Amino acid sequence: MTAKRILLGACAILIIIVTPWFLALTTLFPLISPYFLRFQYARPDVPPSVRFSPQERQAFAEAAAHYLVSGEGIDYLANLTDDEGTPLFNERELTHMVDVKVLVGQAARLDIVLGLLLAASLGIVISQPESRRRTPFYLLLASLVAPALAITALIVVPLQFRWFFEEFHHIFFVGDSWLFPRSDTLIQLFPEQFWFNALQAWLLLVIGISVLIGLGAYVWRRRARAPSN
Repeated sequence: MTAKRILLGACAILIIIVTPWFLALTTLFPLISPYFLRFQYARPDVPPSVRFSPQERQAFAEAAAHYLVSGEGIDYLANLTDDEGTPLFNERELTHMVDVKVLVGQAARLDIVLGLLLAASLGIVISQPESRRRTPFYLLLASLVAPALAITALIVVPLQFRWFFEEFHHIFFVGDSWLFPRSDTLIQLFPEQFWFNALQAWLLLVIGISVLIGLGAYVWRRRARAPSN
């Protein structure tokens, strides 16, 4: 009996802790899509490219996004050229894109692990009568943690976005391998304002889904506590 209580308690803790991280990783991937790119480039605060037309910029950005989430090798990007036949990406940019793809792959694998862990924990607590009624409470707590962190980031990060942007790259990339001249393709496609907007969109997405989970958990809890006729 004690072992069972420990297991159920551990599962409850995992639900509360894992859910925010699972949401944070899962909501990253909609940002690597043609729809998000189109939405971003339509925003007036994203500066236009001085090298590419809007159509070219969209097409090249979609190619970069496709590379990150597909099984394509780096030759996929290396073979892209502009109208004059000049390679679209230089060697430094290609090396960085390889590094980014590795990071995206690691995030995807971690997301799967967290999703399986969360599903298993939910399955265990729901399967047991003594913990089933408390499951919506665990989800409600989890739905409060994620938006609390996201709202804090929405307030704090814009005040020091450049520092945050640089520190992120220092953590995940080697040296100055992520720094490029403004004329390079990666900067023409993805200027700093693009990433600022992407960060805000990501945090708002986390908040929105957390609110939906919280509302669902609240309704579930109310119904579970309501007297049966």
